[in-house]
Amino acid sequence: MKIFRRIIVILLSLTVLAISIAAATFFVVTADIHLDISRLETAAETIAVYDAEGQEIADISLQNATKSVRVADLPDVVKQAFLAAEDKNFYRHHGLDYLGIARALLANLRAHSFRQGASTISQQLVKNTHLSNEKTIRRKLKEIKLTRQLERRFSKDAILEMYLNTIYFSHACYGIASASDFYFGKAAEQLSAAEGATLAAIIRSPNNYSPFVNPEKCRNARDGVLRRMLELRFLNETEYRQAVAQPLPQRQERSDSAKSYLSAVYEELENLPFFSPYRFCGGCKIYTYMNPRLQEYLEAVKTDADRSAKSLLIADNQTGGAIAWFSSAGILRRQPGSVLKPLAVYAPAIQENLISPCTPILDERTKFGDYAPANYRDEYAGYISARQALAESRNVPAVKVLNELGIERSEKYLHRLGLPLLDEDKNLALALGGLSEGYTMQEIIGAYSALAREGKYFPIAFIRKIESASGQCLYAHHPQATQAFSEDTAALVNDMLQSAVTNGTAKKLSSLNFPICAKTGTCGNEQGNTDAWSIAYTHQHTFGAWMGNADNTKTDITGGGLPAHYLLLLANRLYNHTTPTPFPVCRDIKVCRLDKAAYERDHLVRLAADDQPERFVFTDLFRAKNYPRDVGKIFQLPSDQAKVSYQGSTICIELCHTEYYEYIIKRKNKEKTETIFDGHIQRCFTDKTVQSGQKYIYSITPYYIDDTGKRVYGTEIHSPAVYTKPKIHPLPTEWWKR
Repeated sequence: MKIFRRIIVILLSLTVLAISIAAATFFVVTADIHLDISRLETAAETIAVYDAEGQEIADISLQNATKSVRVADLPDVVKQAFLAAEDKNFYRHHGLDYLGIARALLANLRAHSFRQGASTISQQLVKNTHLSNEKTIRRKLKEIKLTRQLERRFSKDAILEMYLNTIYFSHACYGIASASDFYFGKAAEQLSAAEGATLAAIIRSPNNYSPFVNPEKCRNARDGVLRRMLELRFLNETEYRQAVAQPLPQRQERSDSAKSYLSAVYEELENLPFFSPYRFCGGCKIYTYMNPRLQEYLEAVKTDADRSAKSLLIADNQTGGAIAWFSSAGILRRQPGSVLKPLAVYAPAIQENLISPCTPILDERTKFGDYAPANYRDEYAGYISARQALAESRNVPAVKVLNELGIERSEKYLHRLGLPLLDEDKNLALALGGLSEGYTMQEIIGAYSALAREGKYFPIAFIRKIESASGQCLYAHHPQATQAFSEDTAALVNDMLQSAVTNGTAKKLSSLNFPICAKTGTCGNEQGNTDAWSIAYTHQHTFGAWMGNADNTKTDITGGGLPAHYLLLLANRLYNHTTPTPFPVCRDIKVCRLDKAAYERDHLVRLAADDQPERFVFTDLFRAKNYPRDVGKIFQLPSDQAKVSYQGSTICIELCHTEYYEYIIKRKNKEKTETIFDGHIQRCFTDKTVQSGQKYIYSITPYYIDDTGKRVYGTEIHSPAVYTKPKIHPLPTEWWKR
């Protein structure tokens, strides 16, 4: 019994000690923290945005930041949406949800990390207005003290009102008044249950749940809030079904100058790792890469043939900065179509030493299990080079190469280019850019610019640096490059995509007087097209054009049509007084003389013989570590086969390589040997000067004439003996009478 009492005393002593230490820690950590009532309202500052020349573009206003609403004027379902989403017990606790704190503590102990915080609306208000986002015990203790002070000072309705008037809703919207106006074009007092649930869903993760950024995620989150309201009896079954059926808001165009660029700037700001909306609500300066003259041009340029929405982007390859950006449809994820072929198929296959630009590929109808891709207009060309297949954007060769490469290896390179794949897209349709969600223009341009930078990838950026209102540098863009492809692979793909300009689908750019690489892509079917792309780049810039409609309304526009024409306009504008710097020479590229005869006849890539006539030679580029070593045999030592036949009174000699060789033909009859022919033969030589009843033996010597005029003789061929039929004399008339 005494032992039991001692244990109890020790446990009580330890408990008292732990409580004393905790209390002491709490008072020490929170000694200098006090509730500042002035911070409970959003500052009325703005974020100033500057172009690349340091001139102010505009203020991104904090969307009616000083405008507030009275919580008593809000519809009950709007207030209930936030309570359901954030703090169902708000009106029952005193600022701290102790049961929730216990659950969060247990979850954190299990996860060995600080993942959950069990924040009530009161805690969120003080954290947003007084504290940082760091996940530490010190910050949590300060948050608890401020929350207790807040609850003692203000009523529940006042706290909810301050919360709703300061919470961040993405797109520079602070407070429910600005969010209601921005997303729905109405006062907060007029919001419906579905609209209130949408706003309550957004604040859980403003960067991810905006209906203008990720509409599917936003809808799922909104519907989750509505289900919670149904469970809490804030809505009945009919009201719930009606709310779930409501559409999401559609983006409203702003009237600011350079509105497309500003929208992209703020979206990038919200996705910076260190971003906290409450860190910037006191104002800051954002310096961008925007070229004001090019931006003005992009906003104004149009053609008489425009019949859909469009997006245009120009990026500087050295910095990765977007120097001009315009979109009449916002930042969209679209199927890339054939513009994905160089990135997902040809560049990876070259990197893996599976192909070179001249690798022959059989372009014919082909089934890959249940998948049967088809070329444009169902036209097939037989054996063609990988260069031609890419330049003409043929589908079957691209799928064949991807099938050999494998989806896993293709995915590896796409990941290096900032183009992640969803599980449902890991199939052979990837070769044709048939994706479920697709990519943004910024992502596609970023990937292509890696080819212009000798294979080094970093994403496109709009923001160059950020300074606080007092001039302190908060962020500077210093891209860290990833080597997506080797320099020699990038150089080969660049050369192939120049062929797409000279004689491929991007030939609208062929009038430019400097080297330029380009690729087009079109998504659609026989009813029309949904996406038309054209991407081009020089060593200095990468720029792209997309045309289509956000609602997938069909058009007749193809990537090689209007989008390519827009790139021609952009290129002429970019280089109207100069020409771009040339692509650097890659020392790891080898130029090879190749045997055209072996290539066209047998579809083999072989080196040309030393004396091979140039008319039977072509050149192409290879990685120095992956070029052919075998020499074509036709011009190493001329040789042939002969088939000799006797037809009527004529001897025919059929030869195999008459398109490459000339021949000396000698005939032996009895003891006499004579040259009966020396020159070019059209497949078959006929000897009509033979006599009946004779024996003939032929010798044939193939040769070719090199470019110096010298004859290069081959191996002499001897035919088997040929016997001509003896002449049959007709019997005399009435021979029986003789």
